[in-house]
Amino acid sequence: DDRAEEAAEMAISSPLLEDIDLAGARGVLVNITAGLDMRLDEFETVGNTVKAFASDNATVVIGTSLDPDMTDELRVTVVATGIGKDTKPDITLVTSSKPQPVVQERPAQTAAPVVEEKPAVEGQAAAQKKPQAEHDYLDIPAFLRKQAD
Repeated sequence: DDRAEEAAEMAISSPLLEDIDLAGARGVLVNITAGLDMRLDEFETVGNTVKAFASDNATVVIGTSLDPDMTDELRVTVVATGIGKDTKPDITLVTSSKPQPVVQERPAQTAAPVVEEKPAVEGQAAAQKKPQAEHDYLDIPAFLRKQAD
């Protein structure tokens, strides 16, 4: 009684997939539903049958659901991804034979800032108000500040 291999092959060659070639699938999810009479070698047989049609570097995940109402039956469900021809991008490395000069930009020369003298008391009051105003401005979320503009 080779119900495991038969169920796996039926899942892979389903008539619903007549125009789709599952060979080379890169990701396969398998669910085996069986009664309490399922043997470990049947689990392994289903796994080997499914892995045979997938690509060599495919990720195959196999799970089992036990249904006490099923006797002498085995149901295999297969979900495959990455079906079709191998679509690895061709990467071409282009190198130059002559060295390219390295150009470094210099920061622009700026004139020294002009400092305007103010009375000491007035300057301190302005200095104390400015950080508070900036702090209040930053307390408002950016998206609300942009809406207000």
